[in-house]
Amino acid sequence: MERENTEALVRVYLTMQQLVEDLYTQADNAASEMNYNDASVFTGQAGVLYIVAENLGTVISEHEE
Repeated sequence: MERENTEALVRVYLTMQQLVEDLYTQADNAASEMNYNDASVFTGQAGVLYIVAENLGTVISEHEE
């Protein structure tokens, strides 16, 4: 894979990791306010996005070798 494309994937990966962190933070905030429905939604979406990010991380590492 061309370096420019790999760098683009890395930027997306890092952005996704930040989004996952933000979602978990929002889940914690909602839970602390005893808003468990919202906390559950945030946690579920963070989990899905985390899996996608990890898959992207695997693709990146395979193309860097």
